[in-house]
Amino acid sequence: MGYKPKRKIYNLDFAGTDHEGLQVSIRGLNTGQYMDLFEAKAEAEAGGETNNLLTIMASRLVSWNVEDDDDQLVPPTLDGIKTQDLDLNLAIVNAWTTAMAGVPAPLEQPSTSGGSSLEASIPMEVLSQSLAS
Repeated sequence: MGYKPKRKIYNLDFAGTDHEGLQVSIRGLNTGQYMDLFEAKAEAEAGGETNNLLTIMASRLVSWNVEDDDDQLVPPTLDGIKTQDLDLNLAIVNAWTTAMAGVPAPLEQPSTSGGSSLEASIPMEVLSQSLAS
């Protein structure tokens, strides 16, 4: 019996961003798909084709809370993704790639001081002249 790794689902939170309130659940990628995503992302950011990027995103999108102008949920499909502004889709891709890269979220509280620096306790007086001179 072999080892079957668990596939991760990332719950992206956009609190504190221009997309406050957006919630997205999206599956992770295997290594080959991850490499393809970055190629497609670079191409899209350079003003090129975006279809590959959106297709990869659609293939992994589980759910989101995006609504249309009639307050109806937009389906988490390629067709649904294509109805949204590109900046929203790129924000999702950027949050997704950051989550997959394992960049930790900021600390909830400021870090407490660990005490004084050792440098502050090093005496800074002039050393005595050498006895050899």
